[in-house]
Amino acid sequence: MVAFHKEKSKPILQEVKDLLSKNSFNFALYDEEKDLPANDFDIVLVIGGDGSMLSAAKKFSFLKCHFLGINLGRVGFMADLEPSKIKENLLDILQGNNEIEEKDVIECSYNGNRYHAFNEAVLHTEKSYKLIDFEVKIEDSLAYRKSSDGLIISTVTGSTAYSLSAGGPILSPEIEGFVVTPLNPLSLSARPLIVSNKKVIEVNVLKIPSGLKSLIILDGNQEIMLENSNLSFSVRSADRKFKLVHPKGYDFYQICRSKLNWSLNKEPEN
Repeated sequence: MVAFHKEKSKPILQEVKDLLSKNSFNFALYDEEKDLPANDFDIVLVIGGDGSMLSAAKKFSFLKCHFLGINLGRVGFMADLEPSKIKENLLDILQGNNEIEEKDVIECSYNGNRYHAFNEAVLHTEKSYKLIDFEVKIEDSLAYRKSSDGLIISTVTGSTAYSLSAGGPILSPEIEGFVVTPLNPLSLSARPLIVSNKKVIEVNVLKIPSGLKSLIILDGNQEIMLENSNLSFSVRSADRKFKLVHPKGYDFYQICRSKLNWSLNKEPEN
């Protein structure tokens, strides 16, 4: 069980601990100051928002188990079990009455190293208001050259995050693809591009403002500075998947209606 913001999570954390103990579930609470217990875990239960889910996914991916989130954030596309439904749904979910969604993970290759992201890989300069010139190739075929503030390559999961804020489309969970979204491009014809996750996306930086560096930002919390001697990187689908647990009856479109206010406040009268 993981709660990165323990003070904020305290009431829910105590409720979950009491519920698990009462029903004889074995669990361990992650402590940043201690090593993770050498147990075999079936599931990582994260108390927090989608940001906490991303942090937990990165930190505990080596466990190769499932992730379930209790949402204390503002949106909750990944952490979608609401605190008010803990008593009603948590035990059922843990006993197998759930739905498992396998989500794509980005593998970003640069300078002989491989990095992973669950939402997106972003190309940017050190100063967000400075334009950068780059080209995008799909399986060695040139897609375009652009001048913009940067570029976002997102997974289906990430399509409801930064890419969405930049004008990218929302991909439904069954889509197997990436969204390639230029950030504030000079060309008005530039539009987000949906690419099969079977393809390798190569990005070559052609020109950056004098005196500045370009960098890759993974999930908003890991920065890789590009060296002037190598301004190219590639993105593909990783071999591993991120396995997310949902309550039974999970409905992606209902989540969109609720979180993004897609529906009218009042149903139309007959």
